This record gives sequence, C-alpha cells and structure tokens, in this order.
Amino acid sequence: MGLSPKKELKHRNQNWSDIDRLLQSNINFVGDSATISLADYPSLSKAEIIAEAEKNNYTVSDKTNGYLEFS
Repeated sequence: MGLSPKKELKHRNQNWSDIDRLLQSNINFVGDSATISLADYPSLSKAEIIAEAEKNNYTVSDKTNGYLEFS
C-alpha cells in the first residue's frame, strides 16, 4: 500500500489569544517554561511580543534561532 502523498502544508498565523492560551496552560509552577516559534506569529513582531510578556510579569529569553522562551 505505501504512503499517501504529502499534502500541501498551511502556514500558521496565530495571535495573542494563542500565546496566552499556551502560557496559561504551560506555566503553572516555579521553573515552568513555554517556548514559541516566531514564525507561527507573522502578524506580531518579536519586540511587541517581548514587551507585552514583560508587561505581564513574564521573563522572556530570546533564543536567537527564531524562538522565544517564557517563564
């Protein structure tokens, strides 16, 4: 039988509610963290995401490879 042909992939275009949902579900205890790929949020700038996160008491680490880590 074999494999089916790979389907055409869609680009993600997530927004603030997606980031908020990720952070709320993954950061619950001291030491918890969550990582996002900036490519999943093309409508939001890295600076904008960092500023909003820091304003809401998150620590953000720029992983310099297109990822941000929140804690």
